[in-house]
Amino acid sequence: MTDGSLPFVVRPMEEGDIPEVMEIERVSFPAPWPESAYRYELRYGSDSRFFVLQPVAEEGRSRRLWSMVRRRSNAPVLGYAGLRFRQGKAHLSTIAVHPAWRGKGLGAFLLLTVLEEAIREGVEQVTLEVRPSNRVAQRLYIRVGFVYTGLCPGYYRDGEDAWLMALTLNGEAVARLRALRQAAEAHVRRIGRFSQQGVDDGKR
Repeated sequence: MTDGSLPFVVRPMEEGDIPEVMEIERVSFPAPWPESAYRYELRYGSDSRFFVLQPVAEEGRSRRLWSMVRRRSNAPVLGYAGLRFRQGKAHLSTIAVHPAWRGKGLGAFLLLTVLEEAIREGVEQVTLEVRPSNRVAQRLYIRVGFVYTGLCPGYYRDGEDAWLMALTLNGEAVARLRALRQAAEAHVRRIGRFSQQGVDDGKR
């Protein structure tokens, strides 16, 4: 669960979030998913779970448990992530943070919160693909424990290869992830409350 004292929440994505998600998608990836892909996943993806990251208004801070939160304000979507569950494994299908909010530790906070969902589901391994050119994402994945497992040539639509990475969720890894999540929560807590100017910047 998300700590109620945090100025951010990670909650299930809703169809109403898709326009803001697409804004981030288009500025984050050379070959963005179409809007229809997100609508399909939310309506019919029974093995998929998608989440958004957003700031939380002062009046909502006491009700921010993951399973209870719903949109109650005009707070912007700052990031999003998706997991697909299959046969004891989970695949991180996408993750992104709005460029205006990168470099603040929100990507790590989002990733570690979503990985906690996989842990709760009893998943044994989480996999992902990442571009060899995306050094920032690689560093984050390695920091949380993902290891390189292979290469998929020409995986992306523009012809770039994909690194295949995996994280095995054994007891030691789970303990480490939870310690990292506590540290990430402490970091974002230090960011403090968003000013109105900060919220406006996140919408651009």
